[in-house]
This record gives sequence, structure tokens and C-alpha cells, in this order.
Amino acid sequence: MKIGIITYIKDDNYGEELQAFALQHFLNTHGYDAEVIDLEKRVKDLSRSKDTILPAIKNRFKVYGWKAPFSIGSKFIEVVKKNICNSQNKEYRDKFHQLFLDFFNQYTKHSEKYYTLEEIRKTKDLPYDTYIAGSDQIWNYMHTDFLDVFFLEFAKKFNAKRISYAASISVPKIPDDMKKTYQYLTDNIQYLSVRELQGAQLLKEICGKEAKVVLDPTFLLDKAEWMNSVGQNPLKNERYILVYTLSGSKYIKQLAKNIAHNIKCNKIVFIISNKSFIYENNIEKQIIVSPTEWVGLMSEATYVVTDSFHGTAFSINFNRPFTTLVNPVSNMNTRVMSILEITQLKDRIIFDDGSNNMPSSLHIDFSNVNKIIQEWKYNSIQFLQKALA
Repeated sequence: MKIGIITYIKDDNYGEELQAFALQHFLNTHGYDAEVIDLEKRVKDLSRSKDTILPAIKNRFKVYGWKAPFSIGSKFIEVVKKNICNSQNKEYRDKFHQLFLDFFNQYTKHSEKYYTLEEIRKTKDLPYDTYIAGSDQIWNYMHTDFLDVFFLEFAKKFNAKRISYAASISVPKIPDDMKKTYQYLTDNIQYLSVRELQGAQLLKEICGKEAKVVLDPTFLLDKAEWMNSVGQNPLKNERYILVYTLSGSKYIKQLAKNIAHNIKCNKIVFIISNKSFIYENNIEKQIIVSPTEWVGLMSEATYVVTDSFHGTAFSINFNRPFTTLVNPVSNMNTRVMSILEITQLKDRIIFDDGSNNMPSSLHIDFSNVNKIIQEWKYNSIQFLQKALA
């Protein structure tokens, strides 16, 4: 059996890159022959998409009321500034992107050939008899115009086995004009699993199908396996707060500084979507963090502050005390809410709603959490083994 994995790769996102590595690594170390198909990622610009903008506007009016226009204006300015910063910081972005290409080429077993999304639809010479779709947000209609590829429709012509593992829909609902598309495409999958509780509920309501909820592939490897395979910590044996944010929230920076003060930690590592730096003694020192170093930094962080699903997931998997900052007007909170509900850690949430709250506790007893994760991990592996039998 030769397994081809269809997922997102090489797009400068730590969680995305590491989940792709994790699934193929787990399979290959458990007796299977699996590789990630080197596939183009072409996503919509969410900052210009009506599917993103309109729900965000509605949610802001629900949360902020008459203050919503100020929040909308502030967000618009923030997006413009971020785009300007990215365009002016091309040298850094190029170096950053190369780190992900290097990681993919060095650590992730992948196809020799690179495919565009159009090519994968048409090609007749793929060498796989089994395909796995997942994980990450490959089933989020807001991300791609190629849902059929990520639902493995192209694989039907090979009469190959078609499996989804921890595929993420991400959004809380599917618009009416997309429901028939999901009904049709879901029929392609012979062994159906998703990553989020709400995703399973959506597929049951829209498609009448029972999807197994499984853990993100990053949980298939424990901390020791991560460190033995790829993890490298540039700050080994040091105390530091790790901040990993995709939103660049203004409050997340102050929150991290407040927590650092409370636990008497002088060093904060900020990993932000368009820059990274170490903050110590009121001085910022710019750094650039590879995926291997991201894993290493996660492994020994004194405390983690994040607004990311994978920042939360790795904190749980590595037993790092953490706070997850949740944007109350976001349309994509189901990812992080699901894993926190599964692990009974919803008390780690602070809503980024202007209240500037602090965590009720900076300590987490992971004993019960670890029992839950072990049970879910066992069931997730059982799903994979049954699907691949």
C-alpha cells in the first residue's frame, strides 16, 4: 500500500507545516509507506473576501454595539499596516519562507513531483492506492476554490481508497448556496473523520453523515517524539514566556508582559505573523524562528500565550501552562474551542474584547488532561488503522 496525503504545506505557517509532517511521520514509523503530495496551496485573500468581511462586521455589531464602527475602522487600519509592513519587509519574508521550504524538504517525506491544483485534477499517473485528506483547514470554503481536490474527487478515477483524517471545516456554518457542494463532495470520502466537534455536527446536519472526531495529527507524536525527530530549542534551559499570535492582537503583548511580571520571568519571545523578537529589559531583539525551533521553544516555555489553534494544541500536548486569547468577533473560533472543550480546558480562554482580563490561574494540573488526550489518541489511531486495513 502506498499512501498519498493531501494537505496544506509550504505556506509559512508553523501549525500547518507541522501537522503535515506529523501525519506522514506517524504513518511511516508505524509500518506504512506514506508521503505528502507536493501540492500547490492557493488560498483566497481573506482580507478581501466577503465571506470573511461580512460576518466580521455583523459580529462586531453584536459584540460592540454602537462602538462597532470604531472597531471596524481600527481593524481596517490594522490590516493596511500589516500589508504595508509585509511589502516593506521582503528580505525577512523571503528568509522566513525559505525556512519552511528547507523544513519540508529535509523532514517531510513527499512526492518527487510538484503538482498545481489544476494538474492534480487531471493527472493519470499518481502512484498511490490510498489517499488521505487532512489535516488543517482544507475543507474551509472560505480558503479555497478547489474543495473538490481536498475532498479527493480526483482520486475516484484511480479506484483508490479515500480517507479523511482530522480535516477541518473551521467555520461555524455553511451558507445555503454551498450545502449541495458539501453533500456531493463528502460522498467521495469512504472513511470520514474531522478535527472539530462542530465540523462533525455540520456534516451530520448538511450531509446526513456521521464523521468521527479525531485529534489533530500533531497529537499523534508526544513531546519526546517531537524533540527526537525535529525539535531544536535555541533557548534551552532558560526561562521565558512564549507568545505565538497570528492576529497580532495589541492586548496579547500586554497580557504576556503582565504574566511575565507575575511569574518573575524577564524574557518574552514574541512570534508574530510578520516578525519575531525577544523582549528583555525593555529591548527588542529581532530573531527568525524555523519550524524546528518553534517546536523547541514550545517544549520548554515557562508559559505560553497564544491565539492560535496549534499554539494551544502544542501547549496541551507538551503540558505547558497557557492562556488562549479568543477574538469574540472571529468566524473561525470553532477550531480552538473544540480542542479546549475536549480537554476540559475552556477556562484557559480570555476573550479579546477590550476588558483586558488576566487568567484566573497561571497553573494547570495536566493529570486529567493527559488521560483525556491518551484516550482520544488511542481512538484516533484506531480510526486510522481501521481505515487503512
